[in-house]
Amino acid sequence: MLEFYCKTCFKSGCKKCEHVVRCYQNEHNMIPFKTAVDEFNQNATEVIKSAEEIKEKLKETRESFMKERSDFELKLKLCRTAIELQEENIIKKAQEKTRAMLMDLDNIDKENKELINGRVKNIDSKLIKVNEMLPLITTMMNKPEERETLISHEANIDAVKEETLESKYDESMKITAPSFIPSRNLNRVIDLEGIGKMSNIECAYEVAEDEGPITVTMGQPFEVKVVSSSAGNEISVLAATLSNESDGESATEVKHQGGEEYRITGRCFKGGDWKMKITAKGEEIKGSPVDIKVKALVHTIENIEQLRVDKKDTNKVADVILDKDGYLIVSSFCKYLLKFNEQYTFIRRITIKQNVSVFCMHQTGNGYIMYSDTLNKTVVKCDDRFQQICAFGKGTLKKPRGLTVNKETRTMYVADRECHCVFKFNVDNCELLGKIGSYGNIEGQMNYPDGLALTKEGNLIVVDSRNDRIQMFDTNDKFMRILVGSGKKDGYVNGPHYAAIDSEENILVSSNHKLQLFDKNGVFIKRIDVISNQPRRVAVANWKSNNVKIYTY
Repeated sequence: MLEFYCKTCFKSGCKKCEHVVRCYQNEHNMIPFKTAVDEFNQNATEVIKSAEEIKEKLKETRESFMKERSDFELKLKLCRTAIELQEENIIKKAQEKTRAMLMDLDNIDKENKELINGRVKNIDSKLIKVNEMLPLITTMMNKPEERETLISHEANIDAVKEETLESKYDESMKITAPSFIPSRNLNRVIDLEGIGKMSNIECAYEVAEDEGPITVTMGQPFEVKVVSSSAGNEISVLAATLSNESDGESATEVKHQGGEEYRITGRCFKGGDWKMKITAKGEEIKGSPVDIKVKALVHTIENIEQLRVDKKDTNKVADVILDKDGYLIVSSFCKYLLKFNEQYTFIRRITIKQNVSVFCMHQTGNGYIMYSDTLNKTVVKCDDRFQQICAFGKGTLKKPRGLTVNKETRTMYVADRECHCVFKFNVDNCELLGKIGSYGNIEGQMNYPDGLALTKEGNLIVVDSRNDRIQMFDTNDKFMRILVGSGKKDGYVNGPHYAAIDSEENILVSSNHKLQLFDKNGVFIKRIDVISNQPRRVAVANWKSNNVKIYTY
């Protein structure tokens, strides 16, 4: 029977075993065999327990892995479906836009056919009239006694001749062919971003849902909120950069607000469209990049209230022009004008001798200034020192607003908000020449017309304020088209007030809370109050805040 166990030699034996005697003589660690069995069994049990735990852990890990693999395959399938849906949506939207453009083209075609048919009938009627008179005149040859009849025929021929051979007749018969203006940004967006991107990194960070496009003034700090779905996330993995196409990148700062919320602060010192790219472990998070629109405000003249002599609440800034010396002249519904230099520093007040209320001003370019006088319901022509020369529209105008002058035809156009039309005067003799438009909301009608502008061709642009649109009339006072329609999105107007045309024939339109730039065809280019990449400047009379803002665009 085994009685002893040598822990030094790892051997067991009985009393008679020689190695037991040697182990004892060598003072090895000898213990009773039963004790050795108990210790061994205890160790083996622990090993078995550990093995069982590892076995269970491996089984759980395998099951989790198999589930993750199943989830991976599901997400793979969902990604494929999402990509296909994205493709279908883009194609569908493109097709919808294409159909809309084709419908517009069909409408243009229909309108032009009607126009062409009308013009052909006009030409045919004149041909018939001439063809009918020719044989009659021929039969009268050698008959001087038919003198009176010949004079009558001659008058008819001259009438047709006068209408046909004048230069404007050929111009009126010209047909403007439609042109397609492709999207300027579509190719760039597709080239840079495609229809999306793939990522195989599971990120627990995302931009907060309430963080939409951010609009700030140059130099103004702003914050973007990032939330985390895991309390164990670390701030060190988050990074953000601000960049735009022309000005490279700007650094930002990430701060942990506690819990699952982070704040990323940034600041842009140049106007334009910026993007904040936010990454975690080098991979863009959900909601990135965030669009940042930086206002192109150059300067604000805030001290209007203190500079005015007449400080009635209603006498807020109305208009601003640039005089021949490059100084800003600001009107505010009274007889006192404010003058500022090129650095927007106040120079002096200009006091008009007559009791007037200066609203809209127009620099004619030949040493004269026109302004609408809302108090006396007239338009005043004055010299560059605001000394009155003559007044227009007494008894005709009710609420004169915007005005402009055609230097070639010597015609002055005055928008009248209460008469809902545009009056025409001869700028040299004050004679009333007629009016354009009437009250209503159909094309060619007006409701509270405000600002006016003239194109290079002499077409009149009318800011139809309460109809929320910009209309264009030709040199014969005929309605041409609606340049800009109603809407609150960029590219549309809501409560427009004034329009101006720059040196490149682009149209600047101010409306409620928005200053926009359109090309001469009414195609939206950009917002000036949030975009600035060009050296040109525009001064805006900001009525509600009672200041003057200067933007670059």
